[in-house]
Amino acid sequence: MEGLDVDDVFHHYRLCPTEVEAVTYYLPRLLSGETLHGADKLIHRVEISGCEPKDLAARYAPAPQAVSSGDRFFFTTCKSKRGSNLQSVRGAGAGTWSIQKTTEICHAGVKVGEVKNLSFKKKGKSTGWVMEEYRCLLPEATVSDGVKVFCKMHLAQHAPDAARQESEAYKLQQQQPEAVTPSTHAQKRPPPAAAADPHPPRPKKRMRGAVPVPAPATPSFLMYDEAARAMHGP
Repeated sequence: MEGLDVDDVFHHYRLCPTEVEAVTYYLPRLLSGETLHGADKLIHRVEISGCEPKDLAARYAPAPQAVSSGDRFFFTTCKSKRGSNLQSVRGAGAGTWSIQKTTEICHAGVKVGEVKNLSFKKKGKSTGWVMEEYRCLLPEATVSDGVKVFCKMHLAQHAPDAARQESEAYKLQQQQPEAVTPSTHAQKRPPPAAAADPHPPRPKKRMRGAVPVPAPATPSFLMYDEAARAMHGP
C-alpha cells in the first residue's frame, strides 16, 4: 500500500507464533536470511548464552503489545558443552536455565521440530523468567559450536515484582540523555569573529600635478560682438 509505514504497522503488531510456525516458518527463514516481511524487526540476532534475563531485558525492549508479559524474541546459538553434542551450556551469570520439559512438534503426522521449556533459577529457586526454545530438523541449524534456535523469553504468569522490575529496566536506558559528541558541541558554538586583516588597504592619495579643469570656452559669436564694440563704440 502506498504510504504505508512498516515501522508503524509493527508497532501495533504482536508477534505470537504457534509452535509449528516457529519451526516451519520463522526458524528456516532466520537460518537462510530470507525476509520475514517486517517481523524480523522484533527478533534480535544476538548470542544470549551466559546472559541473565535481567541483562537481556535491560538491553532489549519487549515486543510491541507484549510489555506486560515481557516477550522478547531471539535468534541465537544454543552452545554445546565441550565434548558433547547432546548437552548444552545452561549456566548464565549467577543462575541457570533449567529444562522443565521437552516436547516434539509434529505437523501432518510428521515430526518437524521440538520445543524446550526452560525456567531461570538462582540457588534452586525460580526467578520468574521462563523461555521457550524452538529447534527445527534442518541440517543447517547445526553449527560447529551448537545449534541455532529461535527463543521466546518472557515473564512467568505469576512472576514476582523483582522480575517485573527487571523487565522494565530497558526504560532507564531509553531515558538517558543523548551524549554530546565533539561534532555536535562544535555546532553549538557561536561562529568565530572574522580576524583583522594584518595589511589593511591604505587610503588613496591625491595625484600630484593634477591638471586643473579649464573653464568652458566662450562661443565664437560672442567674441565677434565684443571686438566690434571695441572698434566702433557702443
